[in-house]
Amino acid sequence: MNIKNKITRNSLICYSLIVVLFVVIRLLSTLKLLEFLGTVGKYIVNAAIQILLLFTISIFMFKGLQKSKTKDVFKFYGYKKISWKAVIYSILIGIIVYILNVFVVTFFNTILQLLGYNFGTSTGGGSYPFWLFLINLIVTAILPGICEETAHRGMLLKGLSNLGRHRAIIISSILFGLMHMNIEQFFYATLIGIFLGYLTTYCDAIFPAMIIHFMNNFLSVFMSFSSANSLGFESMFTWINLNLQNNFIIAILFIFILIALLIMALRVLIKLLFKETALKRMHNLQQAVFTEVIRKNFQNEVKQLTDGEQITPEENLENFDKIFLDKSIDTGNSSEIDNLMLRDETPFKLDVISLVLLVTCFVLGSGVTLMTFIIGVL
Repeated sequence: MNIKNKITRNSLICYSLIVVLFVVIRLLSTLKLLEFLGTVGKYIVNAAIQILLLFTISIFMFKGLQKSKTKDVFKFYGYKKISWKAVIYSILIGIIVYILNVFVVTFFNTILQLLGYNFGTSTGGGSYPFWLFLINLIVTAILPGICEETAHRGMLLKGLSNLGRHRAIIISSILFGLMHMNIEQFFYATLIGIFLGYLTTYCDAIFPAMIIHFMNNFLSVFMSFSSANSLGFESMFTWINLNLQNNFIIAILFIFILIALLIMALRVLIKLLFKETALKRMHNLQQAVFTEVIRKNFQNEVKQLTDGEQITPEENLENFDKIFLDKSIDTGNSSEIDNLMLRDETPFKLDVISLVLLVTCFVLGSGVTLMTFIIGVL
């Protein structure tokens, strides 16, 4: 088996196991077989799902199947250092994504209601102490930002990259939506997944996606905490909503202008983020390669003068390829796994086992998601 097929198959083996375990846990929860764990147990299970399933399987099981170093797996997934400016840009993008997500959720929830779907009754209104906010922050924002991104924008997206950038992003994003196994979350999770997929490939790093994912979930948790404790941060949304309900035309115009401004700001921030991530690393790689090429050429000229040996153009080309691959690792631009894929010139075709695993993930995920819709309608 060539290296490309091996990487794709190994990533799908790991992800299939994650999906199967997710389905089992979801069924146990639906059958109320986990109620004996209580509220504390629920948080422990959620944390265990993130750490043991999404993160551990994605990193260590894939490492074992691939027979690679742990550090190399992290690099392959896009764990690449970013500047503090890139962190700030990612935070701002996360805030915009959250606001846009409010509109997306409202739109799809309206469609679900028109189709007869009944949303579960809210259990809110009770006390929401600060310690519970911190727990929700860890379980709902921090861990998903790290673990879900590692599994989807890391292992799955890179593992499917041999199918082509667009296919890999679309497939991994749909599976990301289905992984939530809830019709209410499927649509917006898929759209966010597509955005984060393109952003990850655009920036050639996973940290921006992690930060944006965290910010979206953090703001959701914080707004719930603010509402329960009457902090007033959510009052702006409530005030806008109440005023817009009285005038449909103004409401549509306001929403259109706001979305347009947010998208414009998003485009600017993405360009700035690209300059601080992929473009900066490419510049560093270029400088490192040119410096090494100059050094090698000088050594070759000295060798020609002392030994009388002439270096052929073919030898120079081979030296340049080796220098480029070595320096791309040294500067953090790629991993050994990436370089193995680059050296493998065998045409890629999804093998039968990988195809079966991929279809299995779709069937299991869509089956549970569809079932939540049917239960909601009935």
